[in-house]
Amino acid sequence: MLVRLKQHSLIAFAVAAVALVAQPSAWAQPADQKAAPGDAKSDDPAVLKAREQFREGVALMAAQDWASALVKFKAVGQVRMNAQVAFNIAECERELGKLVSALGNYRLALAKAQDGTAPKVAEVAPQRITEIEPRIAKLKVTRKEPKPNPRALIDLDGAELGPTQIGADVRVDPGERVLRVVVDGKVVKQERVKLGDGESKEIAIEIPAPTEKTDTSGGGNTMTAEASGPSIPGIVLTAFGGASIVAGAVFIGLRQQAISDLDELCGGDSTCPASAEETYDRGRLMTGLAEVFFPVGAAATVTGIVLIATMSGKSDEPAASDTPAVSFFAPDGQGPGLTVTGTF
Repeated sequence: MLVRLKQHSLIAFAVAAVALVAQPSAWAQPADQKAAPGDAKSDDPAVLKAREQFREGVALMAAQDWASALVKFKAVGQVRMNAQVAFNIAECERELGKLVSALGNYRLALAKAQDGTAPKVAEVAPQRITEIEPRIAKLKVTRKEPKPNPRALIDLDGAELGPTQIGADVRVDPGERVLRVVVDGKVVKQERVKLGDGESKEIAIEIPAPTEKTDTSGGGNTMTAEASGPSIPGIVLTAFGGASIVAGAVFIGLRQQAISDLDELCGGDSTCPASAEETYDRGRLMTGLAEVFFPVGAAATVTGIVLIATMSGKSDEPAASDTPAVSFFAPDGQGPGLTVTGTF
């Protein structure tokens, strides 16, 4: 790989170690930076580590391992970001095609060099800025939507585009860029756009129409109502009512069996032996259970059918006045029963 360095770069930069002299491509450390970050002597482990990482970064640049060198210089920048560190970060980013970020770091390096501590950076950084700024591409993204969908977001290379960036020129690195439409955290559309050096493009992204969630407040407070399926409580009550009616029918059958047994034991009159008392008690129990399960089942079935008919397809908003009131009563003044009152 041929390294693209202009003649003035060879004059502007010097290596940090003698071993790098044979590698002009790595001349990213200005001559005035004779030591790693932290000009003052320090025993601080963080500073000592940063100095070592700086030297490693320069060596990696000499080997043209720009990605690894960038990692080292960014780690150094966490300890101390001076003009030389910012400049070396920008150099690595330029070689990796990250021109937008490189432009920012060249400008940062130039700003930090204004105090006179890095005259070579102050000299070369403007040249780098002039070189790469025309190469940066521009992408204008607009929303194409028949009906506004505020829940749909657009991100560019994983970063969300804010409202002020939609419809405006956004500086991007040349190459393939990825646009995605995200709704409620789910990617619903993706497009890829290729841009050359300095190229400008405009792309309209189709936004899906909003779902059934609608504004039902009519005012400042936003409430949403979604279409629902059949009423689950209605289905449960209907099923319970049906089962209760079946149970009531079973108890009626057992009651009739007890009556038949009494007829056999008592001979068809009111005189019964003592052994018929158990059959009599069983008949009374079956009668009582049938009186409970039949009305309970009927009431539950009616309530369930009403709920299914009135709540299916409606929103899940609570409405106290539409909730049936259930109360118990005694059909014959003895024992439990059930009735349903309320508005539907």
